Amino acid sequence: MAPKPPRPALLPLLCLAAACLALSTADAQYDKFLKRHLDFPKSWAENDQLYCTTMMGKRSIRCQGKNTFVHASEAQLRAVCTSGLSHGQDARDSLGTFQLTVCTRLPKGPCLYQGSSTIARIRLVCHNGSPVQYLRRI
Repeated sequence: MAPKPPRPALLPLLCLAAACLALSTADAQYDKFLKRHLDFPKSWAENDQLYCTTMMGKRSIRCQGKNTFVHASEAQLRAVCTSGLSHGQDARDSLGTFQLTVCTRLPKGPCLYQGSSTIARIRLVCHNGSPVQYLRRI
């Protein structure tokens, strides 16, 4: 029995499936970025230490060494990706400053954090116009 010839009609469907998979992966990365770094407006807490300990628990990222929360809207963060300064292949530097809370795990005991509020420009990794990774403050 001879092998069947390729079916050209399947090629567009395969390309569409690959594109959908790539978009869903980018969406998942964006959602993870938002969960890990976005808090706008900033949630109230008595002090930065309590803020960090509470937020790290709420966001299910407890017991990690360090995390930064950005207190800006999604539109402001997307603007970094569309109009920020290019810094390497996918990295973008913000043109303006953002209010940040940096949470650093305390070395002893349970998962408690020291918090520090600051204002700084930020560097993000972007895919398809959306932030997917927070790199650092600059």
